[in-house]
Amino acid sequence: MITTTARFFAKNLVTFLLPMLIPLVVLGAMSAFLIQQYVVHEINSNNTNMLKQTKENIELLFNEQNSLNLHIIASATQFMNLKGMLNKPLPSAEDYEQLAALKNFIDSPSIASPYIDSIYIYLNNENRRFISSASGGFMELDDYPDRTWYDSYLQHEGDEAIWTESRAVPRYNVSKELEYSDVITMYRNFKVMDGTGGVIVLNIKREYIERRLNDLATVNGQLLAVADEQGSIILRNSERYAPAPEEIAQIIARKGNSFSIKATGEKALINKIHSDPYDWTFLSVTPEQSLYTALNRLLRIGAVLLTLSLLAAFLLAYQMTKKNYWDLKVIMSILDAAEKGKPLPVHRTKGNSVYSQIIRSLLQNFIEHNYMRIQLSESQYKTQAAQFAALQSQLNPHFLYNTLETIHWKAASYTDGPNELTNIVEHLSDILRYSLDGQNGLVPLRVEIANTKSYIAIQKTRHGERFDIWWEYDTELEKYHMLKLIFQPLIENSLQHGLGRPGRKLAIKIKIQRLGNRLRLAVIDNGNGITEERMVELRTRLFSESPPTNHIGLINTQRRIKLAYGGRSELRVKSKPGVGTLIAIVLPID
Repeated sequence: MITTTARFFAKNLVTFLLPMLIPLVVLGAMSAFLIQQYVVHEINSNNTNMLKQTKENIELLFNEQNSLNLHIIASATQFMNLKGMLNKPLPSAEDYEQLAALKNFIDSPSIASPYIDSIYIYLNNENRRFISSASGGFMELDDYPDRTWYDSYLQHEGDEAIWTESRAVPRYNVSKELEYSDVITMYRNFKVMDGTGGVIVLNIKREYIERRLNDLATVNGQLLAVADEQGSIILRNSERYAPAPEEIAQIIARKGNSFSIKATGEKALINKIHSDPYDWTFLSVTPEQSLYTALNRLLRIGAVLLTLSLLAAFLLAYQMTKKNYWDLKVIMSILDAAEKGKPLPVHRTKGNSVYSQIIRSLLQNFIEHNYMRIQLSESQYKTQAAQFAALQSQLNPHFLYNTLETIHWKAASYTDGPNELTNIVEHLSDILRYSLDGQNGLVPLRVEIANTKSYIAIQKTRHGERFDIWWEYDTELEKYHMLKLIFQPLIENSLQHGLGRPGRKLAIKIKIQRLGNRLRLAVIDNGNGITEERMVELRTRLFSESPPTNHIGLINTQRRIKLAYGGRSELRVKSKPGVGTLIAIVLPID
C-alpha cells in the first residue's frame, strides 16, 4: 500500500506541477527576453535624446561668448579706445566714463545669467590690465588673485580661436581670505582694428551645469559627462562611476554613437554625441547591471512564484493522495460488502475525481439493484392481485346481464309489452355492455354518441323536463375513432352541478368539430358555474397524482386521455359563476 501511495503522490505532483511550471517558465522567459530588448532599445533612444538636449543647452550657455565677440566687432572704435586706456599710466575721468559703458556690456549678462561666474576681457597692453565683471574699474594681473587664465591665453595666443579648460578660480571673501570656485572657462581669441590681440574669458559655474546633469540621469549609476578634444572630462554628474582617461579616449575614438564596451571592469552601454563648435564629446555611460534592474526584479519575483508553486503543488499532491487513498479504501469496502451480501458501509464522498465518480457509480448501482428488487417484488404482487381481480370480474358481467334480462322480461310481463321500466333496463344493459366491452378502448365516434344517448335517456327518465340537451356536429366526423366513455362523465358533471339552480332550466350543448388533425369535444352548460377559488383547486387536482375526492368523473377522464394520448391531448375547463361552464377536450385523430 505504501508503494501505491507513493505512485499516487508522484502522479498527483506531476499533475499539479506541469500546469503551474510550464506557463510560469514560458511567460518568464518571454518576459525576460522582451524586457531586455525593450530596455536596451528604450535606454538607447532616451540617452540619445537626452544627450542632444544636453548638448543644445550647454552650447546655448557658452554662446554668450559669441554675443560678446560680435559686440566687440560691432564696437570697434570703443575697443580701440579701450586699448588706449589700458596702456595709459593713469586713465582720465573721460576714460572712466567710457569704461563704465564697456563694463555694462560685460556686467549685464553676468548678472542676468545665474550660470555665469564672471567675464574677463583682455587686450594686449604694457600694463597687463583687463576688465572683469567680478570687480569695478581696471584690474591689473599682478594685483588680481586669478591669473591662471592669462597663462593659458599666452599658451594659445595665435593658435586656437576657442578652447576650454577646468579651473579653480580664487577670489577674496569678506574676510579677505581666498576662496576657490570650480568653473569651466571658455577662451576666445579676438583682434581689434589695428591687429592687437586679445581674449574673452567666460567662466561658467561647474556646479550649475553638473546639477543639471544630475537631474537628467535616468538610470541608477548612469554617468553623464562632457569631454574636451584631449579626452579630459570637463563636466560630469556626481556618479562615482568614472572610466579611466584611456577608456574615455577609446570611447571617443570608436565609431558609432551607441555600443557596448567594458569599462572600469564591467560591461557598460555607451551613447555619445559630438559638438562641432567646441570639439566636445557628450557621453552617457550606463553600467549593464543598471540596465536590467527591472529584469532582475522580475527574476526575483519569478523565483518567489516558482517556490510558492512548488510548495502549493506539494501540498495539493499530498491532499489529493490522501483523498485517493481514502476513496480506494471506500471502493474496496463497497465491493467487499456487495460480494458478501452485507449492508452498504457508511461513508461520505465529495468532489468530482475519478474515484469519487466510481464510488457514486457503485452506490447508484447498489441502490438501483435494491430498488429494482423491491420494484420486482411489488410488480409481482400487483400482477397476482390483477389476475385475481380479472378472474373475479369475469363472473360479474355474466351475472349482471342475466339479472337485467330477468328484470326486463318480468317488467314486460306486467304490461304485456314494453314500458318505461323496460326502456330504462334496456338502456342500462346497453351502457353496461359498452363499458365492459373487451375492445382496446378506442371506438368510432358514432358508437360513443349512441352510448351517450342511452345514458341521456336514463337521465331524462329520472329528471324529466328539468334539462334539455342537443348535439352539434358534422356526420362526417362519426368515422373517427376516440376513447370511449368520454361524454358520459362530462354530462354527469353538468347535471350534478347545474340542476340545483332554481327558476332556470338547465341547457346542455355537446359540440364536436375538427381542428386540423385533431377533434375538439366540448360540453357547454348554463349551470351555476365555478368560482375562481374552486377553479384553482380543480386545476390543481386535475394534474395531481393523489386519489380524487371530488369531480371524480372529470379527473378520471383527464387521467384516461393522458394515458391514452400523452401530450397530444388536452383538457380545458372554463367557467364563470352564474353564467355556466365549458369543458373542452382535444384529441388527436386516429
